[in-house]
Amino acid sequence: MNKQDYDIIVMGGGLAGCSSAIQLRSQGQRVLLLEQQRYPVHKLCGEFLSVEVISSFARLGILEAVRKAGAHPITRTYLTTSNGASLESELPGVGLGLSRYQLDLLLFQRAQELGADCLDGTKVNSVSGGLQQGFMVNTSQGNFSSRLVLGCHGKRSTLDLSRPFTGQYNPFVAFKGHYTGIALPGVIELHAFPGGYCGLSQIETGEINLCWIAHEKILNCKNSTLPDPLWQNPVLAARLHSMQCVRKSQHRLSQISFALKGKFDADVCMIGDSAGMITPFCGDGMAMALQSAEMAIPLVTGFLQGNLSERDLKRQYTSIWNREFRTRLQIGRLLHASFINAGIANLGVSLCDTFPALARGFIQATRGRDHGANLATSDI
Repeated sequence: MNKQDYDIIVMGGGLAGCSSAIQLRSQGQRVLLLEQQRYPVHKLCGEFLSVEVISSFARLGILEAVRKAGAHPITRTYLTTSNGASLESELPGVGLGLSRYQLDLLLFQRAQELGADCLDGTKVNSVSGGLQQGFMVNTSQGNFSSRLVLGCHGKRSTLDLSRPFTGQYNPFVAFKGHYTGIALPGVIELHAFPGGYCGLSQIETGEINLCWIAHEKILNCKNSTLPDPLWQNPVLAARLHSMQCVRKSQHRLSQISFALKGKFDADVCMIGDSAGMITPFCGDGMAMALQSAEMAIPLVTGFLQGNLSERDLKRQYTSIWNREFRTRLQIGRLLHASFINAGIANLGVSLCDTFPALARGFIQATRGRDHGANLATSDI
């Protein structure tokens, strides 16, 4: 394929990438969206959406499609530990259970509908250039040029090999799969076990999304899908006994880094997990990915229109990103470290059960502003 000129090339067709492409195309920018995998596809994710995404869906023009897809409403949370502590709490608004298999496809199709050039099944091999002279992106479909490139390629990619965090030892591994055999209407569950924790929630198909994250030391057993430590939590074990996995839904990732990765790499603007892996305890990583795109796009547009310098683009995006997410990520990493320790997890859940205000405080500290509560309850 011959080289073509674009205003923006978006690398990665997940939540951050597709939502960026939709917003930019809505403003009349020439957009190329590149996704390595072929849609629809399963991705590693807890597949829980908190209430603030509803207004984002409305702005992106997919709210009705999400409703028709049958997103499962979630209003409660249930936490347990392997030592027997438990906590039940109401969520601040109506959350949604919706698979990435469905949601990413809806967003990708919306970007196509608006006229963005969208290529799935396309691998990015390299990126050269910069904000001053423009970029050249080499892909499996040929070379493409643009004035600016957005990095929305997720948690870990070969595109990250030159970034500092890839040289660090990251001992965490995660698994996701869809299961049948039980129903969990209206609740998202989080079960701690020695070395990690496992989330369960119902999605639009009626299946249960099971997603666990743990230290790699728990893999010293025959079953790398549901390792032995998961069964040491009695509530989780009771769930697992009745569940059967839908095989094609399985996805596993190792060397997971929770480091802050930097908002720019060689002048490529990073959005979503590419800028900093979001722990499950930060409230909702999917909502944060959408929000990070909404924060970046006005600045990107200002740069393209000549109203913002290269220096100001970097400074302002970094400042806004840190203001919105840094504290949430720090609290999330603290809670993550506590929850993988069986003793600390048991103590923490027991204290939150005894002092409900403490639990509410953690929830409020790790969630974004509630922009869509009315839409969530009336339209979904």
